[in-house]
Amino acid sequence: MGSRKLIILMAGVSAAALVLYAVLGRTLAGALDVRFGHRVLQMAAGKTTDSRMFIQMRLREAVFLLTAAALIALAQFLAACWINRRTPPRLVWILSALSGFVCLNAFALLAAHTVVFWCLLFTGTGTTHNYTQYRIKWGLTREMQAPKQAVLFGSSQTRAEIDEGILNERLGTRLWTTELHFPGNQVYDMLLNLEDLPPVKVDYVICYLSEGNFIVGPQTESIKFFLNFRNLPEFYSLGGAFTHPNRSFAYGLLGNALPLFRLRDPLLDRILGSSIMNLSQEEWNQSLVPDLATRARTAVVPYYFGPNTVFQKKAFCVFAARCRERHAVLIVCCGQLNPILGRMVDPSFRAGMLAFLRGQAAQDTNIVLLEQAQMPAQTEKDYDDLTHVNTATQARFSDFIVGVLENLMQTNLPAKHGAH
Repeated sequence: MGSRKLIILMAGVSAAALVLYAVLGRTLAGALDVRFGHRVLQMAAGKTTDSRMFIQMRLREAVFLLTAAALIALAQFLAACWINRRTPPRLVWILSALSGFVCLNAFALLAAHTVVFWCLLFTGTGTTHNYTQYRIKWGLTREMQAPKQAVLFGSSQTRAEIDEGILNERLGTRLWTTELHFPGNQVYDMLLNLEDLPPVKVDYVICYLSEGNFIVGPQTESIKFFLNFRNLPEFYSLGGAFTHPNRSFAYGLLGNALPLFRLRDPLLDRILGSSIMNLSQEEWNQSLVPDLATRARTAVVPYYFGPNTVFQKKAFCVFAARCRERHAVLIVCCGQLNPILGRMVDPSFRAGMLAFLRGQAAQDTNIVLLEQAQMPAQTEKDYDDLTHVNTATQARFSDFIVGVLENLMQTNLPAKHGAH
């Protein structure tokens, strides 16, 4: 195929896709909704309530990606033609490969901002990569139709304590909640998640914090997915250079520079399957002793004061300020660990956390601090392990959060621009 014909073909594909969607997009979405709408809602598991809107937006994204792919392929073709004409033969393959690599990363960057791409990587509830799940929910925040919106940030403790399904079942017509936890998240990771949010109006930010968010040694899984070059000045000013291992830090920056690198784990999870990708996690799970008291004696070792404590506290101050800037009320659940583990942790750790959070709430009227005495009691029997509560306890705590949100909406507490 000649150069001119290829150029015309790529441009024609882009134009045809856009015209077809403009003319038939809504009609096709309606037809697909009649046929597959019920199944879409089942698979969404409460993440959306409007199957037709969901389908229509995915069609729009598919057209966008098809157009982008055609234009990027055209750009690569033109670059290859230029390279063949202007460079010595010994350098042609190097520059052509480099050009192709740049084009692949450009497409990966665009694809990562669409829900339809991440839906293709979805392998099922309980088996899908954490980052894939996060990005799907992240993208859907732009499509919520409720008058107000809330987000849940934090580690897996937040997910275990608060069921977004219960919140949306009770409040969904007035307030829609999106759960955006990520395993191992500490306070600085929540700050990165907040800055990563799409430009949507968020009215409430809810997080569940326990001693581990401030005093356990830094987790490495989250930062490599969310750290960007623009975060570096703040990262260093908060003292992050003293707390995070170089590899995860480098992976985060490399993923920001090369979007394809950041997608490697979700892509491999889709290709190889979660059973292969999670072999080391499964081996670790099987190595755990059944007795929680015995397990707690090992788990308590990393609970210490250190540079990470200072780093996370500074990050919380910035996190609270950013919530205030977004006019989002920050609801902090001052939570706990399984009492089996909690009794082994140095009491000064929890006392220090409480004193810090109380001090921040006293200075900032935008922070709603919920202390342990205000929240439903949780005993050893309420936990499945050392940090995560069982389903029944989650339901009770979620009901409690529903009441908190209802009270806040009735009083219409606004987010303040400054502290006093």
